[in-house]
Amino acid sequence: MSYKVGIIGMLPNCFPIIVSFGLMGWIGIPLSMVTSLVASIAVGLAVDDTIHYLVRYNREFKKDLNKEKALRKTIRHMGKPIILTTLTISLGFSALLFSNFKPTATFGLVIIITMFSALIADLILLPSLMLHVELVTLWDLLKLRLGKDPQRGIPLFKRLSKTQVYYILMAGALQTYDRGKVIMKKGEVSHSMYAIISGKLEVVDMTDEGALKAGTGTKKVFSILQAGDVVGEMGMIRSCKRSATVIASEPAEMLMINEKMIRRLQWLYPPAAHRFFFNLMTVLCDRLENLTTCFLEETATDKIAVTGLKRLDFSMEMLEKEILRSERYDLPLSMIVVSMDNLMEIVGKNGYKIGNMFIAEIGNLLRNHIREEDFLCRVDRDCFCLVLPGTTEEQGTESLERVRAVFSTHLFSMFPKPVDVRMSFRLLAYDKELKKSAAAFLRDAHRVGKSDDM
Repeated sequence: MSYKVGIIGMLPNCFPIIVSFGLMGWIGIPLSMVTSLVASIAVGLAVDDTIHYLVRYNREFKKDLNKEKALRKTIRHMGKPIILTTLTISLGFSALLFSNFKPTATFGLVIIITMFSALIADLILLPSLMLHVELVTLWDLLKLRLGKDPQRGIPLFKRLSKTQVYYILMAGALQTYDRGKVIMKKGEVSHSMYAIISGKLEVVDMTDEGALKAGTGTKKVFSILQAGDVVGEMGMIRSCKRSATVIASEPAEMLMINEKMIRRLQWLYPPAAHRFFFNLMTVLCDRLENLTTCFLEETATDKIAVTGLKRLDFSMEMLEKEILRSERYDLPLSMIVVSMDNLMEIVGKNGYKIGNMFIAEIGNLLRNHIREEDFLCRVDRDCFCLVLPGTTEEQGTESLERVRAVFSTHLFSMFPKPVDVRMSFRLLAYDKELKKSAAAFLRDAHRVGKSDDM
């Protein structure tokens, strides 16, 4: 499927024909109906060796993408069969040399010369052409690495034609990085971005690179990038300082794209540049959306005891919305408050780390036994609030009993011996006539309502 490879594959098959016809003219063998058949027979016999040679080379090259190594292995494996095939065919046609009919003897001689010419072409001419001609382009290499066309494997090239991607790749440079190699450093200025072809990268913030290599430093991983992702786009667009350090967590190959290359593309091929910038804008929008989501998750999630629940201020907003909806549509609203009464006693005996483990286990236990429409938050260091939208006081009582039953059978396995954990459960139904705020409703839930201790 390559014109270049097709032409290179044809030359070794044309070479023996040129040699045979040249030899016929040199030694005076006339061109007749019999001797003219040499060309078709030569092509039919020589092309078989060429096809086997190219197929073997293709298989060897795909193993490690090393052209010289693939050629050596191909010659080592295919050289002996090609030589034996040539000798066998030549010996077969050599019987014609002993014919008393001169045209037949001449035909046998020309065929033998043609076969040995084909052997020289396959073992010398063809490898030389393959070694000095770039058979595998950057496009082919990217396709092999990605397992698909670059337009489908790299969002930056989405909806670009093969020709337009060629324009971009012509000025690009493929770079390789070993595992642990620092690709970008925080604070350095650069004018390039990279499209990841293979491997994985870590976007991190390191306390000290030297200490990290010595095993004493720390790093915070912001993101993990894989094949098809792009990195460093802000540095290329604004020529600003890098905001984070990028490290190759696995051996990686990357296509470098710089500002000069894009300006050249914009001057020579405006449609391709327009599509490229549109794709780059899409990538930046996706990054911004992901960053916003992560920021909201970071600010809205309780990290103190690793419960993964929402913070109080975020939950208060949600509770305020539920109260407004309850008043507007005349819907019931209930709340269950779960408290760990002897948390400080456990912390005093075992430390804050063990206390946090208890809180985290209580949070996970509650989260696994609530409805999808309910939401759970941590309102104090030892207190959880479970809001039940659309739930009457009677229904809330049933939910309270189910929650209490879950904790009555649960064993906290922090130590070899069971730990005495005292829990309190309170239920409060929202009274729409009082029109209380979320803060007031939450305060009432602490001190009013039905309670049960265990």
